[in-house]
Amino acid sequence: MFYIKMILCLLIIIIGVVSGQLKAKSYENRLTHLQSLISTLKILQSEMKYKLDPLPIVFERIGKTDEGLSYKLLAKTCEILKSDSSFDFSSCWQEAVDYVYKDSSLTKKDLQIISDIGYDLGKTDMEGQSSLFTRAFTLLEIQVGEANQEKVTKGRMYKSLGAAVGFLIVIIFV
Repeated sequence: MFYIKMILCLLIIIIGVVSGQLKAKSYENRLTHLQSLISTLKILQSEMKYKLDPLPIVFERIGKTDEGLSYKLLAKTCEILKSDSSFDFSSCWQEAVDYVYKDSSLTKKDLQIISDIGYDLGKTDMEGQSSLFTRAFTLLEIQVGEANQEKVTKGRMYKSLGAAVGFLIVIIFV
């Protein structure tokens, strides 16, 4: 009986620790998604600047290079553009943002910044596009700073809280 009780207590503690780790992981995922998006947009900017290909071709080429969500965003936008030509670009971009990031850890503000990129992308000359990318990078870097701060503070809090709740349940149980 004693061993069963000890194993049960250990299991409860492990469940508490794992729960805290999983919650903290969402803050780490947000940071990773934002950093990946910035990298992908930098690649997109350079491709647009130097190759001067139409956006669907650039999106398709970049979208095939990696499996991250930001690459899937470009691939999905291209797929939507090809499947129904009645959509305008910004609608396709918004639909792709909603589809790709629906279950991600990004905040509403993060998603709004990503959505706003699609409104002006491809509508102006390269100088205008450069301003668009500069603005997007600035806003995303602010979000990265915020995400990093949340990862440090809230991530640590949830890790500790998960372990503490596990131990508390064990103490009450015993």
